[in-house]
Amino acid sequence: MVYLEIKTIKGRKYRYERMSYRVGKVVKHRSKYLGPVEPVNKRRNPNAGRKPKLRVRELTWEERKFVEKNLKNSKSFIKDRARILRLSNEENTVKHICQKLGFHRPKVEKIIKQFNEKGLKIFQRGKSPGKPRRITKEERALILQYLNTEPEKLGLYFNNWSHIKLSDYARKHGIEVSPSQAGRIIKQDEIKYKKKTSWLYSNDPDFAKKNFS
Repeated sequence: MVYLEIKTIKGRKYRYERMSYRVGKVVKHRSKYLGPVEPVNKRRNPNAGRKPKLRVRELTWEERKFVEKNLKNSKSFIKDRARILRLSNEENTVKHICQKLGFHRPKVEKIIKQFNEKGLKIFQRGKSPGKPRRITKEERALILQYLNTEPEKLGLYFNNWSHIKLSDYARKHGIEVSPSQAGRIIKQDEIKYKKKTSWLYSNDPDFAKKNFS
């Protein structure tokens, strides 16, 4: 005869399989341990210690409408964000979103977190601060001073300035400015200068001696 027996030891219940068998006129018993009724290390909360799954917060009616409208936007910057938000709103995990869209996990997590904090503002590109100013106001003033001075008075062999010549002369005096940047400075200050006519002048410093002596 086999039956199940539950024993309580130090307040905890354990299961045993009991077997009774007869040997002649004597009845003997044999027990087999089956384990505790409740696991010793059972977690009350199976998700205890785990980070909550990252998902987009509940969208408003305006936000849902905006996301649906931009799922096929021509700009990938906007379209990618709309697709990520829609999938997250449909209770897809970050892992599943990455698999469906082929995006890296950091990108998906960043967009969801930013939306939960800023809302639809994440669809607006931030303005680039641009490159830092390379020349000081004093250097800019010197460049304009060179431009307003006839090259001959500065001991130069040419008669007219160009972007390249102005850049070269400024560099010789310790001002690092490219020809294109020199051109922007001239344009911003609306300065008009006489353009060089290459057929009228020569770069040869001995040109006058050779031709008019």
